[in-house]
Amino acid sequence: MITKHSPLKGMNVGTAATVAIRELPGLHTIDLRVAPASPAQAAVAEALDMALPGKPGQIFAGKVPGGDAYALCLAPDWWLLVEYPEAVQQLAPLLLQDHHFSAVDVSGQRTTIELEGPGAREVLAHLWEQDLREKSFPVGTVSQGLMAKAPVIVWHIAPFRYRVMVRSSFALHLWKALVDAAEEWV
Repeated sequence: MITKHSPLKGMNVGTAATVAIRELPGLHTIDLRVAPASPAQAAVAEALDMALPGKPGQIFAGKVPGGDAYALCLAPDWWLLVEYPEAVQQLAPLLLQDHHFSAVDVSGQRTTIELEGPGAREVLAHLWEQDLREKSFPVGTVSQGLMAKAPVIVWHIAPFRYRVMVRSSFALHLWKALVDAAEEWV
């Protein structure tokens, strides 16, 4: 088993009363690729007991042993499964049935930075070109883009709470940019 290292060592700054920024080290993530609306996608969804959202930007939240798990639709044929460590094992029998899909553990590829508090949206708005207003980016949606020149996945997980998934090699750079943007709130 590969040991995953946190690029930010669990850094945490601020308070949820204004804005808190913290690393969520070690979130288990699986890259899932399967043709949309195919028998393979139906079999995968059944094996996972999880609906796979059909439109990019949508999220499915469900329960698995040990807590909540999420399926983030990043493209018509691409989902990121978050906090579903048993997914690869549950999908393994489908490979024997000649279903075509890919499920790869990419947990070490990214780290997650969570922003929480009434100022979280304003902090992100300093660095994110997309519209973060509730009507354009409501709770339960996800988007990809660049933040401080780093490729990121931004996920609106709850009111006043966002998660930013960034490649580990860009984590410290993005952390510094977020803390700088939050200076008036922290």
